[in-house]
Amino acid sequence: MKSITVLFIALFITFSSIAQENKSEHKAFLDKVFQLLEQRVANPRWLEEDSFIKFKHHMYAEETLNLDEKEFYLTFNRQCKTLSFTHFYLKKVKSTTTASEGEIEKLSWKKMNDSTAYLDVRSFAGGARQMYQALQEIGTDTFENLIIDLRDNGGGSLDAPVILGQFLTPNPIDAGVYLTRGWYTNHTKPATAEEITSLPFLMDFTYAGISKMFMENPAFRMVVPSHNNPTFKGKVYVLINENTASACEPLIYLLKEQKIATLVGTPSAGAMLSGASFGVNENFDVFIPIADYQTYKGSRLDKVGVAPDVYVESDKALEYILEKLNLKSK
Repeated sequence: MKSITVLFIALFITFSSIAQENKSEHKAFLDKVFQLLEQRVANPRWLEEDSFIKFKHHMYAEETLNLDEKEFYLTFNRQCKTLSFTHFYLKKVKSTTTASEGEIEKLSWKKMNDSTAYLDVRSFAGGARQMYQALQEIGTDTFENLIIDLRDNGGGSLDAPVILGQFLTPNPIDAGVYLTRGWYTNHTKPATAEEITSLPFLMDFTYAGISKMFMENPAFRMVVPSHNNPTFKGKVYVLINENTASACEPLIYLLKEQKIATLVGTPSAGAMLSGASFGVNENFDVFIPIADYQTYKGSRLDKVGVAPDVYVESDKALEYILEKLNLKSK
């Protein structure tokens, strides 16, 4: 009996020691994450909102700090969804030796039949070159219909959506306004309609050009100029769902507003800010929203999203177009 008691005490001390170590490490981790957030977040006033205060209180609670490592990080990302802003979450640091393993093809297209092309864009992270090549192959007058599948597309770079937008319309594309920390240092609110008209224009739509604009301007407009190149002549249908996010959303908003395409599916994610990753430790980065976003009309898409023209369950959206809109696949 005595030996069992001694064993119990030893185990209790061991588990208590592990729990205390977890608690200390998790608290230090949170301290670093919130320090980075306070320094980098686009609008510091988001951190004064009740939802953020409750989130932070929950993460520092004794019960949360005592969780094991896996559950602690899962809890963090689950709780981030309760906030009034998106683009804030933890990311596992990828190993350089395994970064390419299991990656899905970001963009592909196929001929459904003689009148219909299907462009599947899983991510805009592939960049402009891949998009340009696919659109060149599809052509502007070969098909009567173009289906663009943006379901589960979480965004990526902005240059690929620009190429796609210019393929669909020769008119100027007013892709909205980006407001950085510099803007909210001197303003308590997003830009008014009058302020939007006075903002500088982004001229270089590459990743480097956009990054430079973020560093040098507190706010700027992204307006793609009109052009004389051939554009797609047929009907355009865009599939969207609750995971269609970020760089997708200004594009689908504009396509709907200007009646360039018919959106089919479910409302988009409502996750439209601009974010960047910052290192926390050797295992995790934290993704932080470094710029707010408004449409050219001054409205925000973050936590709002874009509604489709035709509501259809996500997994039935393609079938709906093929059958109900008289587009028959082979």
